Amino acid sequence: MKENKNTVIVLVVIIIVLVAVIAYLLLNNTDKNTNTTASQNGLNEGYVVMNATTNSTRVPLYTDKYANLTSEQINEMKENRSMDKVSIAIKEGTLTKEKATIVITDENDYPYTYGDDYNIQKLENGEWKDVQTIGPILSTDLANLIKEDRTTEMNLNWKSRYGELETGHYKLILEVTQNDSSKATVSTEFDIE
Repeated sequence: MKENKNTVIVLVVIIIVLVAVIAYLLLNNTDKNTNTTASQNGLNEGYVVMNATTNSTRVPLYTDKYANLTSEQINEMKENRSMDKVSIAIKEGTLTKEKATIVITDENDYPYTYGDDYNIQKLENGEWKDVQTIGPILSTDLANLIKEDRTTEMNLNWKSRYGELETGHYKLILEVTQNDSSKATVSTEFDIE
């Protein structure tokens, strides 16, 4: 009976040691693979590499160039941001009556992040008027991150919100959160024929 207990104890200890060794090897191998991938992609050592996902679509690796900055440096860059350095445009070939892809360009040293809060207005008799919604306005907490080329793309499908847009001249207005959490907007105009 005593030999069975000793055998069980020895087996449990061996299993624990094996699990620890396997975990160590897996973690060590993951770190090497990450560093190899980063160096193969031309990324500098010491930078944080992130996998970003947008709408369940994988986005290529990019370097977090702010990883090595102090919080004071980041705060200073945030304070110096300006909406004058932000623009949006409709990507050529993507505009339909139901949807479009917009390209956001942010030339700030520390760019804003962009959600999917937007509004569409139509020019009627020389005045911009909100397009009437037909369904709920749903937004997600996904943040669209600006890439190294200072742009990001957002696919907008407004069919459930506005239906098909009629012929006319429109303005798409995107909300941007400011440093103090207040909202600012950036817009682009387009025509539906």
